Amino acid sequence: MPTTISTKEFASWEKQVQRSFLWIKNHQEQFWATVLTIGFVIVGIVFSFHRHFLQQEDAWTQLAQPQALLMQNQIDPAQKALEDWEKRFAKTDANTYALFLKADMLYQKKDFPGAATLYSELAQTGTPELIRPLALSAEGSAEEMAGQFSQAKTTFQHFLDKYPDHFLSASAYLSEARNAELSGNSPEAAALYDRFLILYPKSPWAEDIQKRVQKKA
Repeated sequence: MPTTISTKEFASWEKQVQRSFLWIKNHQEQFWATVLTIGFVIVGIVFSFHRHFLQQEDAWTQLAQPQALLMQNQIDPAQKALEDWEKRFAKTDANTYALFLKADMLYQKKDFPGAATLYSELAQTGTPELIRPLALSAEGSAEEMAGQFSQAKTTFQHFLDKYPDHFLSASAYLSEARNAELSGNSPEAAALYDRFLILYPKSPWAEDIQKRVQKKA
């Protein structure tokens, strides 16, 4: 049912409205100053959000330049372009991907320890979280290329413990087995290869692994 306002309530409300208009009439300068201040605040907030949106969009657009240079194997120009990008957009949402790109540059420059360190940071704190398993896998690869086979094996094992159903899990099993073998732990490597064949019998690598296992037997 609709709410009924009594005559007494209506009269009270009417008096409040009249008092408000009377106050505005007697304090027009203060009233309009307040209205203008609120208006400026609202405009400022809208402008700030709009500027933030444009900066985020521009950050992604500009990040394409160092990425394209890196794909063309122009590492030094790519590094310079990324350094310029960081001066403008380091606080945007695209920064995580810029850090991943920076790690890729270090990898291509054969600074494998430096790349592994940066990948490790991204694997722990990268956002969005979907980038973390990619960084963890890349960390293991960088450690392997640096000759840190035992550490690489541990990293790939950590990957499998944390992301057993990830699309990179199959290659992580092979990487763990290979690094176990490279670090001199042949029994563990054989066990990991056997485990791989059980889990991924139809993998494109399965036939080669089977031959490798039979040859080692």
